[in-house]
Amino acid sequence: MKWVGKGEAHVRDRNTESGTSRVWGLFFKISAAIFVVETVIMVLLEYVPHRPISGLMEDLLDGCLLLLFLSPTFYFIFIRPLRQREAEHKKFQTDLNEAFVELNERKTFIESVLKNIQSGIIVMDPFLKIKLANDYALDFFAGKECDLVGVRLDRICPRIYDLIRAGIDAAEVGELGTQQRMIGYKRFNLKQADGSTAGHIITFIDISEVERVRKEMRQKDRLATMGEVVARVAHEMRNPLFGITASSQILAMELPLSAEQKELMNSILTEGRRMNRLVDELLDCSKEMKLKKASFDIVRAVRDAISFNEPLLLEKKLFLHKLFTDEEITVEADKERIRQVLVNLLKNAVDAVPVEGNITVQLEEEGENILIGISDSGPGIPLESLEKIFDIFYTTKKSGTGLGLAVSRKIMEAHDGALSAKNNPAGGAIFTITLPRGKMA
Repeated sequence: MKWVGKGEAHVRDRNTESGTSRVWGLFFKISAAIFVVETVIMVLLEYVPHRPISGLMEDLLDGCLLLLFLSPTFYFIFIRPLRQREAEHKKFQTDLNEAFVELNERKTFIESVLKNIQSGIIVMDPFLKIKLANDYALDFFAGKECDLVGVRLDRICPRIYDLIRAGIDAAEVGELGTQQRMIGYKRFNLKQADGSTAGHIITFIDISEVERVRKEMRQKDRLATMGEVVARVAHEMRNPLFGITASSQILAMELPLSAEQKELMNSILTEGRRMNRLVDELLDCSKEMKLKKASFDIVRAVRDAISFNEPLLLEKKLFLHKLFTDEEITVEADKERIRQVLVNLLKNAVDAVPVEGNITVQLEEEGENILIGISDSGPGIPLESLEKIFDIFYTTKKSGTGLGLAVSRKIMEAHDGALSAKNNPAGGAIFTITLPRGKMA
């Protein structure tokens, strides 16, 4: 709007100057015409012999002759061209107003597109200094227009700046700033009428969610492949284990065993049962999970999981912080499966925290979901393990099986929920459960 207003003022100034010049030109032409005609008349009257008219009549005749000669002259030389120029001026003004209206509409349309498009657009000069940035770009880089316009690209996004300087016109860039987001960008040259490069245009969009889905798909592919292998191994293990356990039970009942022999036999039975539980967990990871959903109080389930791990908490003298309400929050889910996830995550937190450390359990409602966060003050998750900790058989514990987190995530996905992990900037790890409320009866 500012640019259009300046243009209108400039045109008005030029029109005013042109009109003033035409008026003065017309004035001088009329004065010259009157002077010439009047001189001719005076000369004619002066040399007419025996003028029978008086002075007054002579003046009237002078005026009539002046009017007679000047009228057609004024019309054809001055009035007619003036009217033509006036008509041309009106047409020009009309065309100019229409052009301004069209230009203003285009400007408004382009501004609306740039403002509402769900991708970032940055226009730069040949030296990669920002000349224009749309609202998406301003919001993305958490800045204001005055903070971006005139700033060189390397100040707000050094990685894209380096890639463009290296001649890479399209790429995906991760870990921008402190938010660790992923964006995909493309660069285009801004051409002038003569074909020379006037600058550059960068379009970009946040693909963090797309990258997260990619990672999940890759993980699901790995899990599916591993699941097929695990299912076969588990089925092959189940029959020998059943035979070993059954034979040990029969021998323990029928043979007279000494105290040491009984201890060895009990050890065989104990390990056999542990292996059977391991096989069951393997099968849970490899097959579709069947849920027995019912309504229950999720707050009560969290408290039960804490009570189950309370001996371990007391043994290590850990401080447990409970950040949730005492009021009942009802969900529809498989209570035993959810309890299994909560117990497993709390046990992992206890194992990760040193003596007299801290564990925080937080529960909050977010729309139709329940969020349960379990954070600890331990060493956190190694960066190379963040993408692998939910894989089958992957574990960072010396005595771990690598099944607990894999089964827990599978349980949450079966509930149309999620289980995620990340490191706390202040230290330690945070596991977050997202559980839909489900349909209440």
